[in-house]
Amino acid sequence: MEEKVQVEGALYAINAQYDLLSDSEKKVASYVLREPKKTVHFNVRELSKQSGASQAAVIRFCKHLNFTSFSNFKLRLARDVFGNYDERYVPDFELDSETSPSVVIHSVIQRFQHSFNALERCLDGKELEKAVSLIQSAHSTFLFGVGASGVVAFDFMQKLVRLGISVFYTHDTDLQLTAASTMRKEDCACILSYSGENDTMVAAAKQLKRSGTPIISVTMDSDNTLRRLSDISIVIPASERIYRQGASTSRINQLAVIDMLYSLMVAGNLDASIEAIEQTMAVTHRHVSTDNTP
Repeated sequence: MEEKVQVEGALYAINAQYDLLSDSEKKVASYVLREPKKTVHFNVRELSKQSGASQAAVIRFCKHLNFTSFSNFKLRLARDVFGNYDERYVPDFELDSETSPSVVIHSVIQRFQHSFNALERCLDGKELEKAVSLIQSAHSTFLFGVGASGVVAFDFMQKLVRLGISVFYTHDTDLQLTAASTMRKEDCACILSYSGENDTMVAAAKQLKRSGTPIISVTMDSDNTLRRLSDISIVIPASERIYRQGASTSRINQLAVIDMLYSLMVAGNLDASIEAIEQTMAVTHRHVSTDNTP
């Protein structure tokens, strides 16, 4: 077994060399020691503003303490704050209190473009086809997900219902676990979890394995528990860290995967799919009269 490298946290280095820092660097150090949980969310500009030091002083502070970069400093600080030396667990916030709308528009769109490019490289068409075949042949399909993944699961449920597929989803995690305990080999489970390590989702997967129910998982491209427990693994890029202000590219990537599965189902049986979609449209689209007569 590979031995993990032990790397000291940032706070130890700051305390050990505090007296050797310049006055401007001490401003940065003092703020970090006082507010480590906040600091780990900041970019250089925001740490400069909050500590009262210049951005140049922040960079010198990192170099003086032998951090290879500001990102390395935050990675080491995350070890102190979260007890983990794993880049996936560094908060992906990069908060800045003075970001302009134009910068936000550009950065979000650019992030999504990069993420979609990575998603295309990451996906395996054969796994998507196997997932579609399993869902279409299953007696019933049960969807599992919490948080942002739960929102995606709910979207998938709406799509499957429109195709006349027997499907179940609930936001209630206790009911999700209850459903997992009642499923059979003839059913199909689709579990969405970006990290692949959510306790409830892993518990559901283990219950499903005991009953022999086939599992489709949608997780980040990593060696995670849920992926190992699944029969069909659909992976999306590890484009976000576990701690983040809210699922962004991971949620969009999951939604894109759901749209791909839906498109494959429709294309595989076009006539029946069109008929089913038209039936649901007839029920949900009410005729709106332009007549103002009561």
